[in-house]
Amino acid sequence: MKTAPATDPLAAFPDPGNRPADDDLGSALGRAWPRLRRLLEWLRAAQPDLTGDWRFSSRAGWYHTQMKRKRRLFYLVPLRGDYRLSIILGGKAIATLSSGPHADRIQALLKTARRYPEGTLFEFDRVSFEPGLFATLIAAKLSPAPLAPFPSSHAHPRP
Repeated sequence: MKTAPATDPLAAFPDPGNRPADDDLGSALGRAWPRLRRLLEWLRAAQPDLTGDWRFSSRAGWYHTQMKRKRRLFYLVPLRGDYRLSIILGGKAIATLSSGPHADRIQALLKTARRYPEGTLFEFDRVSFEPGLFATLIAAKLSPAPLAPFPSSHAHPRP
């Protein structure tokens, strides 16, 4: 008999009976929240038809997905004081990134990215997260739909 996987001890929302609200992210993520909040606000303004959904995993606790219709754009797994942000891109989306503003960084990430049948997984946490880069990945996933450029992040230093 298989044993159920243990929930990550750093999970911000481990209780399956206590579904979080979007407003709970700030207090759970602490100082990791402002840069991520800025990206989410930009994305909601650029794509008002996006929807968010909270789901529960026995390993990660409650996690959040952003969707455009029924298509998952990315996964946000809140951790105490941190997060894991994941996006899966198919070959066409990756091909559009080969000459963009983050082409060198993306090529470096591709060397260590995990590959699955549905695409290539890019993962970030509060230290590795670069809002402009992640916005570029989202734009590639939504391509050819136009997406407003992400505002410069020079005024927001990394934590």
